[in-house]
Amino acid sequence: MDEKTNKKKKTIKERWQDFKESLKTPEGKKKLLIFIVIFVVVLVTGFTVYNRYFAKEKPSSTANSSGTLPSINESTAPSEKKVISIFDGQSYPENVANRHALAIMVENQVDSRPQSGLDKAKIVYEAITEGGITRFMAIYGPESTSKVGPVRSARTYYLDWDLEYDGFYAHVGGNLDALQLIPELKIKDLDQFRYGEQAYSRIPRGNRATEHTMYTDTDKLWRIAEDNGWDMKANFDSYEFKDDALLDQRPNSQSIGINFSTASYKVTWDYDKTNNVYLRSMAGSPHKDEVTGEQLKAKIVIIQEVQRWETTTSINEAGWAMKTVGEGNAKIVMDGKVIEGKWKKENRTSRTVFTDADGNKIKYDPGTIWVEIVPPSTPVTIS
Repeated sequence: MDEKTNKKKKTIKERWQDFKESLKTPEGKKKLLIFIVIFVVVLVTGFTVYNRYFAKEKPSSTANSSGTLPSINESTAPSEKKVISIFDGQSYPENVANRHALAIMVENQVDSRPQSGLDKAKIVYEAITEGGITRFMAIYGPESTSKVGPVRSARTYYLDWDLEYDGFYAHVGGNLDALQLIPELKIKDLDQFRYGEQAYSRIPRGNRATEHTMYTDTDKLWRIAEDNGWDMKANFDSYEFKDDALLDQRPNSQSIGINFSTASYKVTWDYDKTNNVYLRSMAGSPHKDEVTGEQLKAKIVIIQEVQRWETTTSINEAGWAMKTVGEGNAKIVMDGKVIEGKWKKENRTSRTVFTDADGNKIKYDPGTIWVEIVPPSTPVTIS
């Protein structure tokens, strides 16, 4: 190693030694403190400038990597913890188990079949709208679906059932009397006429009329509700749930028949002993979901007798009115058995309570509930 290199190394060592010696003096300590402060200020300033002007923009909290709205499930971190849902007594991830109720009007005119998304609803109401044509109001909570429909219009009596859940109410317009009642009753309205392509879209179906092609997405509807500042937690009185009947306590078969009007609207529920569920048929064929191809099923089928009468709106729209508040007879069918009971609804916002012949509140198997609304004269058979 040459003399010049040795001299350089020696000079560096000497300078380092001099620096350490200087730190022992008050003036040296002061210089070190000033250096540290300047270093921190430069570091923080540089980091701030980089993030503001040079760092890549992060995806918005309201859009996923593809630029579309995230599902309501994606808006929060997935929940590993599971809790019991007040909708159906079953266990779901904590962040969706008791999500605010969403009610969607789904049509059942022959050309609308097969429908989509009814299999994800936890509670479904079926009642006649015009003539002998029935319509569904499907209540969603723990489960989502990107395709529900065809979506149709509002009717007054469905509003009273929606109010039992303080539900977000999704529909495509409605009769004049229903549309006038919605703001009066302070229903959280998600009318397609207002929100359009934010949550609804036309999906052509061969040569079927346009009126049978409107669909919606539950996550998009919940997103609108959230943007409106509405409470996103379920807000209604839960029914009480119990364990399923044991297999050896279930009958081998049971069948429910409901003749709403014509053969096109005859409903049959056939009991599946092994799975303790009822399988739905319409017009003599299994009633299947369009997307999954699976037959619709329910854990409990309730036949609720409700008085009804013909009515017209101020612009001569013909329809039905129903006595939704009050009491009447009901049949509660589950576990392959039928309970002859009663129903009672004290006011528009209270939940309908079903009791047995002795006045005891019904305890339900965990699972989906279908409520079949019929006038007392409707032929119903349970065998």
